Amino acid sequence: MKYLYFSIFLFLSLSFLLLSPKGNTADNALNHTRSYTLAGPGAVVSYPLMVMAQKKMLSQHHIALEFVQWKNPQQLRAMVMGSQVDFTAMPSNLAATFYNHGHQLSLINISIWDIMSIVSQQGYRLVDIQDLIGQEIAVPFNNDMPSIVLKELLNANLAEKAKQVTIRNSHNLADAAQLLLANKVKHALLIEPLSSVVLHQANKNNAQKPGVNLITSLNISQLWQSSFPSSPKLPQAGIIANITVNQDRKLVNQVNQAYKVAATWCQENVVQCADVVSTYLPKMPRAALISAIEKTAITTVDAKLAKKDLESFYRLLAKSDAKRIGNKLPEDGFYF
Repeated sequence: MKYLYFSIFLFLSLSFLLLSPKGNTADNALNHTRSYTLAGPGAVVSYPLMVMAQKKMLSQHHIALEFVQWKNPQQLRAMVMGSQVDFTAMPSNLAATFYNHGHQLSLINISIWDIMSIVSQQGYRLVDIQDLIGQEIAVPFNNDMPSIVLKELLNANLAEKAKQVTIRNSHNLADAAQLLLANKVKHALLIEPLSSVVLHQANKNNAQKPGVNLITSLNISQLWQSSFPSSPKLPQAGIIANITVNQDRKLVNQVNQAYKVAATWCQENVVQCADVVSTYLPKMPRAALISAIEKTAITTVDAKLAKKDLESFYRLLAKSDAKRIGNKLPEDGFYF
């Protein structure tokens, strides 16, 4: 009989554990915080990601976010291929290349359409891209987005004379900016916030000691529109979901929505956004960060809605070198 009582007691005890919230596996799963890594360059495309991480924007969904910076495309490739990041900002052509080479990440959105400009010494201001003939320009990231876009513009506008423009490749954005500030080149192709940083730094230096006077010569997106009227939009960068997470549609949609909210918040709260960004980019002058936000419209378009503009851009790039997009247009599965 005592064995019967013991069996009944054991059964009731196990039943209680299974039915109680503390012992319920499903409830525990809901209460368990999952952690994901966001990444991006020190550019405006990353600002919403930084806001998402610092403000813990998905904590109500028990999701923790961390932001890490990548400094060049080589580092980005290693981080993506090594599954060190779950979501990252990246150039649109590089996302296509990853996918077409078998690393089937998902493009979530395109948010940057106008971020590049040519900054020049005042005495060498460019009225048109034709003015670059016979001159040298510093360009970051050889064979990646800034370099690719400039070469397309040079070929379209200068034809054979494009060879008369000397491109001085730099390893990263900071190097290109430093070449300009050090008076080693008269022009540099830069993206925000570096464009604002060099203008700020030049003004600061000149206030102490007369030096290099810099101005913004040409807006690349405007130049692209006039150069390629059949493919006028320049979908430069957006956010991808790595293979570590892109099968979780709910999570990806949550991150995409949070990015849109953070981007809107940045543009409506410029100073507060700059405060957040400065915690991740402490060496950047705060005034330059504010200027970069004010100058750059973060227009977030879901990847599937941007597909037409992306394919038009990809086809144009592939005419010169199909390897720039991984030798073919990405399949529909690329667009989340």
